[in-house]
Amino acid sequence: MFRSPANPVIRLVFAPILLLFYQLYSGVPLQMLAPVFVVIFLTIMPSRPPLNLLLIVLVTLLFICFGIVALGKALVDSPSGFALFCWSILFWSYYRSHRNPKDILSSLSLVVIIIMVVMTKQMGLSTSGLPWLMFNKFIIAIVVTYLAFMLFPGEQKDILPAESTDKAPEHHLGLIAFKATALCLVLVALMGIGSSQTMLIAITIGNMIRSPLVSDHQTFGRNRLVTTAVGILFTLPCMLLVVFGVSHWLLLGVSLFCGLQLACYGIRRGCRMDVYQLLFNNFTILTYQVISHQGADSFSAQFMRLVSISIAVLIAVLLLNLTSHPSPVESHSESESV
Repeated sequence: MFRSPANPVIRLVFAPILLLFYQLYSGVPLQMLAPVFVVIFLTIMPSRPPLNLLLIVLVTLLFICFGIVALGKALVDSPSGFALFCWSILFWSYYRSHRNPKDILSSLSLVVIIIMVVMTKQMGLSTSGLPWLMFNKFIIAIVVTYLAFMLFPGEQKDILPAESTDKAPEHHLGLIAFKATALCLVLVALMGIGSSQTMLIAITIGNMIRSPLVSDHQTFGRNRLVTTAVGILFTLPCMLLVVFGVSHWLLLGVSLFCGLQLACYGIRRGCRMDVYQLLFNNFTILTYQVISHQGADSFSAQFMRLVSISIAVLIAVLLLNLTSHPSPVESHSESESV
């Protein structure tokens, strides 16, 4: 409808943030889920999806909600069974991301399994309506995503695509198992200490270590640490405004402005699509946590959220550095080939 070269940036900022504010002030449960799913859809699909792709996405959502979530609900009372199930889904998700970094099923299942674990094991919420609740959030996200493409058409060309690897995932099974195990241990540790930022930290770490390239991990750790860490500072203006108790409309305007600046920052830094998605996932989650805690006494709480996500970035970089060195088998084969 409104054709402009800036449309890809506008829809990525406006769609999730407007939906976030609407859901928050409508009082619906789990207000943050649908905006996060919108970010994932908009970054995975650079242009308006055709009908057949929407049908594939719908089947994928049905599988996640009434397959993964429903099976997790059945196993939640068995600690060992639930833990093995979660590890298997994480392993499968990273396996698919090593085959295709833009895989929708991989991205969504990673986020969903983290949310399900935190909701059931840390928050102690009932799992009776969880599959339908997840499906409802997915449908809202699809509708908002399609409307965003209709209102602001245009293909995303300013962001580099996520890097892929020539090696099959079978060559990285040890690395994939390490990533799944590390994320499970992070979840257990965070829930064990009763961290209020478990979901935020786990999603940040889980997305940062999705990179399929072993040789790229060290570059990711050094160069993209600055990109991600500085990116979260774009929520500071909103945090300060909440402390001073400004109106919701002013808070919405500042959030949109900061989101646009974050998008421009990501483009200037030459972010690839996976890091771009991570930036806006963090921005959306942090914005939700900022605007959902009003009052001057929330300043220290908001500052602790920024500290938490910074710690998450450092942990992810540490994990990436641990996997950046080639295995002895690979080194031996390379020396033989020389």
